[in-house]
Amino acid sequence: MEDFFSDGMPSSLQSPTKSRCDNQHRVQVPAHSVLQGTGEDSNEDLDSNHDTTNGRTALIASLDDSPDQKTSTKIDELEKRVQDRLEQINENRSRDQEMISSFQDKLTNEVSVLCQGVKEHMFTVYEENSQAMEAQLTELSQVLQNCTRLLAELQAVSQDLAALNAGLCQPED
Repeated sequence: MEDFFSDGMPSSLQSPTKSRCDNQHRVQVPAHSVLQGTGEDSNEDLDSNHDTTNGRTALIASLDDSPDQKTSTKIDELEKRVQDRLEQINENRSRDQEMISSFQDKLTNEVSVLCQGVKEHMFTVYEENSQAMEAQLTELSQVLQNCTRLLAELQAVSQDLAALNAGLCQPED
């Protein structure tokens, strides 16, 4: 049956591959695949043209239409249906890509807003920690100043005691 359809195929359908769009995600269909699977459809179409009166099967044929014209018409109809379906698929793919791009943009914006919020919170925590550390450092500085002052006083007292001890330990002449 395929030989019958391919023999009467218009030359425009005999190219190896038809590209439906330049986009890499578009569907490309080999021209001969339009005709694949048409054997059953053609038989169904022929069966619908049979007259089963009085137990005899007779093919009703129009005198005006030749078999080549019917085949060409069926091929044209199938090609149009396939082309319409491919256009529909490609349109759906375009919508899907637009939807994913929109989702990605929204998600990127949401993540940016979230990151900005985290940064602001982080800087708030840094500021609070800095103020607490600054207070503790001020207190430590005061303690160290007191230690330095007390050490200086202790050294002065120690020198006074050493001088007093030296004075007491000297024999009287």
